[in-house]
Amino acid sequence: MLFRNKNPSIISRISVESESPAFNFLLMLRNTITSFAVSVLALGLFPQSGCSQPLVSPDNGGLQLPEGFQALVVADNVGRARRLAVRDNGDIYAALMDPIDLGYVVAMRDTSGDGVMDVVKYFGELDSQCKSLEIYKGYLYVGSTTQIVRFPLDSKQLLPTGPYETVVSGFPTPKNHRSKNITFDDSGNLYVSAGSPGNSCQEVDRTLHSPGKFPCDELERYAGVWMFDAETLGQTQLEDGFKFATGIRNNVAFQWDPLKKELYGVNNGRDNLLQNWPELYNEQESAELPSEEFHHIQEGSNFGWPYTYYDHEQNTRIINPEYGGDKLKRPEEGLYDDPVLTFPGHWAPVGLQFYNATQFPQKYQGGAFVSFHGSWNRAPLPQQGYNIAFVPFDGVLPEGGYEIFADGFKGTDVLHVPNQATYRPTGLTVGPDGSLYVSEDKVGRIWKIMYTAGKGVFSKADTAKEIQIVQEVTRTSNPIRRADPKGEALYNQYCLACHQADGSGVPNMQPSLIGSERLSSSDDAFLIKLMLEGSEWIQDREYSNLMASFSFLTDEEIVLTLNFARARFANASSNIQASDIAEMR
Repeated sequence: MLFRNKNPSIISRISVESESPAFNFLLMLRNTITSFAVSVLALGLFPQSGCSQPLVSPDNGGLQLPEGFQALVVADNVGRARRLAVRDNGDIYAALMDPIDLGYVVAMRDTSGDGVMDVVKYFGELDSQCKSLEIYKGYLYVGSTTQIVRFPLDSKQLLPTGPYETVVSGFPTPKNHRSKNITFDDSGNLYVSAGSPGNSCQEVDRTLHSPGKFPCDELERYAGVWMFDAETLGQTQLEDGFKFATGIRNNVAFQWDPLKKELYGVNNGRDNLLQNWPELYNEQESAELPSEEFHHIQEGSNFGWPYTYYDHEQNTRIINPEYGGDKLKRPEEGLYDDPVLTFPGHWAPVGLQFYNATQFPQKYQGGAFVSFHGSWNRAPLPQQGYNIAFVPFDGVLPEGGYEIFADGFKGTDVLHVPNQATYRPTGLTVGPDGSLYVSEDKVGRIWKIMYTAGKGVFSKADTAKEIQIVQEVTRTSNPIRRADPKGEALYNQYCLACHQADGSGVPNMQPSLIGSERLSSSDDAFLIKLMLEGSEWIQDREYSNLMASFSFLTDEEIVLTLNFARARFANASSNIQASDIAEMR
């Protein structure tokens, strides 16, 4: 496990095995004393001081919040955190994109009563990255790529009391959008959202002018919501799952609202309109479209993927170009469900939390918060998102539009490259006192946002030493003079959206080209094959998004593109000739 000082930059490791009965007894004694002290202060047996006011971080830990709200950084550097869960005693659990100490779940506890997590442990040796978890009837349910499992929890212990049990398995492993996102209703049902394995169900994924498959076979096991019994073990998708809704490309922000007794999700729309259909879409249209759709998901809902997308500028569904669309053609009226609200394209919604507590002012009660991870595919235009929006509700539907509730995650006013963002918000949950917890997966920070009317007191831990954020973006010093302008134009048209203007790529999605050993090596055959066939043939790929085939380019265009990439990002010369491309076609 990790034991963290109040200064989150100081970390000392001790193994889980070293937690002797004596250690656990001392920890329990410390918790008892702390709880007693807090209770005494609450009862007024000692004069209250400033310490009884909410502790907050200077500058809200980097966040920009509405007047009256303040934030405390409760944990930092805990891993690439996604969805959160908070127990009644304040313990925090977060799903992780990458394992730490083999664990895909991080568990955190505050033992001193100041709200900052000082005990951090890792568990959950699962099959893949985890983006979703939720506490339900004494268990911590976790969604990974192929299964939903649950860990037994004890009311006093931080870590699970036993190994996990498999609730649902048999989900196939997709090429993209691997997370299985979960939520529960109040009738004993578990809902699982499974994203599409590709972008728009093309015959060749993410490829220029490749037509869509009709009917789309990906809808059989993906791009929808399946319902299961929440407590029965050993279920499988095929044998026990009921397809509750379909036509949902990638629904990571996903929640049953127990107050409204309805299911909702916020969908990630398709990519590559300009790259795949340049005769129809310009840079601005490809950046702004399609909408990110807020769905009210009901039994039998069909939200139209991959045959359509929603255009918030025309306020209608539009047939996708893979299926004969021309950016104006509409589907048959009533064939597909519409969203109840839309957001600009590529903001990447990954967290949804309805606010049914009372700490926040009345206007927020009953509404929903949506976290936007931020775009990577609006290039060459500036990236957008990287914020938390608030959506007011009237009954079961949004009332009006949305407003930005929390901002500042980007760390800059204008962001061109995702890797240069300071934070990328992800998970949302409401704690037992009505505070809103927010996670992010760039450096692994977790905030607690409170309504304090501005009366919070700065945390001594944060005042003593501000946490330094280390940017991991490296810039090449390669001289631009060596880059051929024709090759640069081809890179900008076909490669920039994924690999970015500076070649830094997108973590876990597209690799960085900066200093790439592949580009700087003499293995020309590998690079040529990659351009001609895409990346599907590569074994044990590190990145979730497949590179498309660029065999439609001429031999000379492929040469220009590869030579530019080598010169610009690897500071290497290239002797690839058009005849080399022709020989390998």
